[in-house]
Amino acid sequence: MTVTQRPRTREFCATMQDYIIDTDSTITFSIYYGGKKILDEEYVPDAQNQVRIRRLGKFCELALWGEWCEDALYWQTSASGTFSFYINNTKDADSLVIYSCLQTRKSAGSPGALSEVTQKVTRPGVPEYVSGFPYANSCIVHGILPDGTEKSYSLPLPNAQTIVTLKADYEYACSLLGVESLQSYRLSLSGGSLEFVVDTTPYAERWVFRFKNVYDMPETLCCTGGLSVAGSIEDDTASMYGVERKFGLKVTDEYTARSGIIHLRSEYKLWHNLLNAREVEVWNGSEWLPIIITKQKLERDFRRSVLTTVEFSFRMADPTQNNLIE
Repeated sequence: MTVTQRPRTREFCATMQDYIIDTDSTITFSIYYGGKKILDEEYVPDAQNQVRIRRLGKFCELALWGEWCEDALYWQTSASGTFSFYINNTKDADSLVIYSCLQTRKSAGSPGALSEVTQKVTRPGVPEYVSGFPYANSCIVHGILPDGTEKSYSLPLPNAQTIVTLKADYEYACSLLGVESLQSYRLSLSGGSLEFVVDTTPYAERWVFRFKNVYDMPETLCCTGGLSVAGSIEDDTASMYGVERKFGLKVTDEYTARSGIIHLRSEYKLWHNLLNAREVEVWNGSEWLPIIITKQKLERDFRRSVLTTVEFSFRMADPTQNNLIE
């Protein structure tokens, strides 16, 4: 028996390599995670005396997930983990697997910021997050001031082989660098960075949405094009003493949000992530409210530089929260 291909030391779920084993006899294949056996199967070789175990990443994905966070620093202990692979009850390899629901061009060995973009627009007062593995026990914060001067700060982090989610708000970056304003700032993690370009334009209204991206890490987007609502209810009616009454009222209002001006082409990837995310929330000024996106209008011309606004509709995941949007 010879193993000709196995998962690498670090892998993303969606790009994880198949197992390819040359053998002329039936083999047993097991996976252990967290000290427990989570898979135990037998495989019979094909006509080429080969066993190919496909889409292991999809199986590993079931055991991983990311979490929302409210703190300045949060360790995502469940978003990655070490899986051990056994062939005929003998350990063959270990692999640190990182959650991803779509394929990525990132290297799992040094993925940088766990986002589909390396640059995005932020605005004062908008929550921001950056997730990834620490760089030399730290995160490097580098800012460019309005006069063009630069300033850096090394944010110390414990030595841990775990994904960390960091607060990356504009105000927080200013406080770390000890300045009053920034033109842009960048947070660097192992293998890459995420740059935030600051838009200080005063908008009549802003609506902030946060979502879990393809790595199940929290990210935010800000709509500046307004929010509208189409009122709707579901109910049952019945006659009581000859008078029609409503029972079982359920508010099913539908809200429509518009992105407003899009400054960077790369932001379309974030909008695509948001519109297809499993978990999305809207900030109502005091708390995050879970929503379900029902319709979307995202049009993008890959060859032209026209940046068309994005529009989508949503309803509250909890119908009793419809009166909390003002």
